[in-house]
Amino acid sequence: MDETPEIRKLGDGRYSFVVGRERYTLGTSLDEECFLRVVRTAQEAVKDFPPTLKQEDRLFLALLSLANKTDEIGGRIDALLSLAEETGKGLL
Repeated sequence: MDETPEIRKLGDGRYSFVVGRERYTLGTSLDEECFLRVVRTAQEAVKDFPPTLKQEDRLFLALLSLANKTDEIGGRIDALLSLAEETGKGLL
């Protein structure tokens, strides 16, 4: 399943898109580029799950996966900030 499902722009901040096996239609105040990135990230998170998995389980596992990635990124940011603080001390 290499093909990314279409995301349809309906106007007035409304979009129709597929995540997993379901089509969703909703409105958002996010700018278009940001919203498209978010939907594509969700689509990517569920694309390799087994076809027998229920949609609710797909979405929950995707949520857990994204939460884990967010936590990992937060840890990397903290480590970089600590390194920058240590490195910066010698400059003053």
